[in-house]
Amino acid sequence: MSLENHCRERLAAFRGRLTDEPRYNPVAQLSFELSRDLEAGTLSRQDLAGLIHTLGKASFQARALALAGYVGPLDMDENRKRLTSAIESLLGDDGTFEEDLAVLRCQLGLVFTAHPTFLLSRRQRNMLARLANGEIIEDDETGLGPDRPIALNDEHEAVLMAIDRASDAIAEFSRLSIEILRKRHGDRWREAQIGFVGVGTWVGYDLDGRTDIAWIDMFRFRLAEKSRQIRRYEASIARILAKPGCGSATGNKLGQMALKLERLHAWSGLVLEAFSQIPLDPSALEAASEILTTDHPDRIVSIDPLLSILDAAVADAPDEIALDLLILRSEMAALSFGVGEVHLRINATQLHNAIMQYLDLDSEEQIGSRSILEMLGELIRDADKYQVNFASLDIEQKTALRQFLLAAQILKHVDSDSSIRLLIAECENPATVLAAMCFARLFGVDHKLDISPLFETPTALENAARFFDVLFAIPEYRDIVRARGRIAIQTGFSDSGRFMGQIPAALAIERVQGQLARACTRHELTDVEVLIFNTHGESAGRGAHQRSFMDRAFYVLSPWIRHQYRDAGIALKHEVSFQGGDGYLYFETPELALATLTRLVECEVPARGAPEDDMLYAKTSFSFDFYRHIANFHDHLLNDRAYHRTLGSFPQGLLNETGSRKSRRQFDVAGAEVHQVRKIRAIPHNAILQQLGYPLTVVSGFGSAVRDDEDRFVEVYKGSDRLRRLTSHVFATKQKSSIKALAAFATIYDPAFWSSRPYAGAEPHLAAPCLSITQLLEGDERATAISALAVKLRIDAIWLHRILDAVELPAGKPRESEHERSDMLQAIRLALLQHIFLMAARVPRFSTRNDISRDDIMELIFSLRIPEAVELLRGAYPGDPVDMKNYHLSEPFTYPGERPSNYADLSARLIDPIADTYTAILEAGTALALDFGAHG
Repeated sequence: MSLENHCRERLAAFRGRLTDEPRYNPVAQLSFELSRDLEAGTLSRQDLAGLIHTLGKASFQARALALAGYVGPLDMDENRKRLTSAIESLLGDDGTFEEDLAVLRCQLGLVFTAHPTFLLSRRQRNMLARLANGEIIEDDETGLGPDRPIALNDEHEAVLMAIDRASDAIAEFSRLSIEILRKRHGDRWREAQIGFVGVGTWVGYDLDGRTDIAWIDMFRFRLAEKSRQIRRYEASIARILAKPGCGSATGNKLGQMALKLERLHAWSGLVLEAFSQIPLDPSALEAASEILTTDHPDRIVSIDPLLSILDAAVADAPDEIALDLLILRSEMAALSFGVGEVHLRINATQLHNAIMQYLDLDSEEQIGSRSILEMLGELIRDADKYQVNFASLDIEQKTALRQFLLAAQILKHVDSDSSIRLLIAECENPATVLAAMCFARLFGVDHKLDISPLFETPTALENAARFFDVLFAIPEYRDIVRARGRIAIQTGFSDSGRFMGQIPAALAIERVQGQLARACTRHELTDVEVLIFNTHGESAGRGAHQRSFMDRAFYVLSPWIRHQYRDAGIALKHEVSFQGGDGYLYFETPELALATLTRLVECEVPARGAPEDDMLYAKTSFSFDFYRHIANFHDHLLNDRAYHRTLGSFPQGLLNETGSRKSRRQFDVAGAEVHQVRKIRAIPHNAILQQLGYPLTVVSGFGSAVRDDEDRFVEVYKGSDRLRRLTSHVFATKQKSSIKALAAFATIYDPAFWSSRPYAGAEPHLAAPCLSITQLLEGDERATAISALAVKLRIDAIWLHRILDAVELPAGKPRESEHERSDMLQAIRLALLQHIFLMAARVPRFSTRNDISRDDIMELIFSLRIPEAVELLRGAYPGDPVDMKNYHLSEPFTYPGERPSNYADLSARLIDPIADTYTAILEAGTALALDFGAHG
């Protein structure tokens, strides 16, 4: 019998005992049996690593099938038909040409973001997408071992490739739209400019939570993006020129445009090369700046001259050529000289630090006062615009001010037509927005810069109504947004999802979106567009619905909210985030890109229908109680010592490094320290919960919120699309979850377990290392904390099961094959962790080196900081000492002889296997993340 089948049989047998032994843990028991066989020599590390690899392949295949089902159908012809039908539904019947163009204005945005979610390598992402497309791939191509660390340049290249395919899909949307206009409006179709779907990115421009990106890095990225987009335009023109029917008049105009683009491309390459000098010292910066800013016949900053050439070409072209030209014109008008709208992202505190010197403030706390708002209004009114150059940018020390200077230089010297977004993370104060507008006015970018506060913290979400009322009452703010024609906000799950729980966060975000519509009405700002950027990830822990793409779209911007804006007569633009490697999967192939865009456009159609009566909004007392109880559950959880101890003590060691933005924070090795969960970033926070087997930020609190109120819940559930969508998300996540898996981690930190192994007589050869581990873990809180947390979660899960059963969603019956695979992966990983503990405990004691003792190394091992421990062990026991043969001295010697003693044997027997075993543990973690659908 294969090891895989053996594990399946053993798990099934262990589960059969649960009815009579409810405390029994099948995952822990399987992990012990595998550990026992491993230490006895009847199993090898290679056997378990091979099984992880086999199960990982199954997880990889299952993830591909899930991706296809989530986005599907993927057939491009079918999606063209569905996209045509969706566009026709959006336009409705008998609209004028102007009315149809108004509908096809930019209403939907795709924003490509990059936090550390690049769990899969570029090759692995591509294979996953090809599998989703139905392609057959050889098994040996799907290994899940850790890839090399990903750098910011890798992320930037990945986003450019994803945007290319998104732009191709948008071009297909434009083609279908123009063909419809051609049928409906005769010759006027040649005036069409399609902009329904926009593109944006913050990759390379996000300074929230990181200090490793310099202004020159961002500027180089923007120059590179200009060059790339010029190449894209050149390729489009070349394809059009090669088509039959492109007459001489049209061809001459396009040839003229192609020559201008070719020269612009060459000049842009020289500029990029000049700004890429390392180091870019003052003299190099001076030389690069002179090339960029000095008048040059090939220098083009505005797209308008090229659009004029296209307009003339369209007028002369045959219909089919004109169609291609209009598609190209729509893209050029939308993107100008960029791949998408740049999103510069900073933190509110960075902005406060910058404004304090202008207002002569001593403390950030003073910024929220009424007098400060008035001072900021005066600054905006009376601002004398600064003139800046690249030296101004280079010497600026304040992060926030550098972003405004950077925006100014991009608009002056790279692309004067594209808008720029300024996202302000953790924005809780109206004065923060006003400060940003003040700097935008001072640096002359207010005509192109959209200030977008991010509502993500509990404070921001709960105080949004007052935030809008205070801000909208300020005349200077109203003047600026009217001039821009847009109010922009961002809503997110990053902090709110972990602080409040994702379900109450979703409800709080929805409330903010509704409050914004009502505030616009109260303050007579219904004549400007409202842009809502819903930033979220792909997985359960980051705000993406688990069931379907339509659920995903309506989960983050509900039909009720969409109708709030429609009924108020407010133009709404909705942007959604595609985050990191997980999000780029949706644009990895042309089939996936077109399918993703089609699903999003289809989701725009129902919003035009009549609003549905939804009981969740009608039964306000139930809605408020429901929200308050779940939010309180998570608030108490975040103050629970067991939760802090469980998440803060060891599980970050289960995660791969998955991006250039660091996800781990360094902690002291002291086992007694209670780590602050609030300081763990949102993506690793959610990734940890997945690795422990229970994404409680989504699942937990839901059952407790309606405890003893099931009848009212069922009544509202039956009459509420919104509540059904929230519940189905919890249900889908619960199906993948296992409290038993989480509780099994307590075993490896339980001194009773370690002391019992040799005491029972079956493993006397483990007496010494087990005794050592037992002594080190005496008084350790990890096992107790994990068990206590599991109890809290079980109590909540009992009520959740009752609710799900009542609405006929049987959460107690998970998808067996996936659950079985996840349990086996958890058990194998726990067995390998036990193996590492035992190997480390066998390493001989050594004298303290640099204040590090063997006990300190063991605590690193217990904290799963394995690479650090291995490095220290290699330093204590070098396997390759300096050889005497390297020295040529005349003085004779007999010691240490030709074969000096070294620790090569110890390294081969213990230290190297610890490192190799940890590699297998990380591969198991990748497979588990695939089963949950994403990283974090």
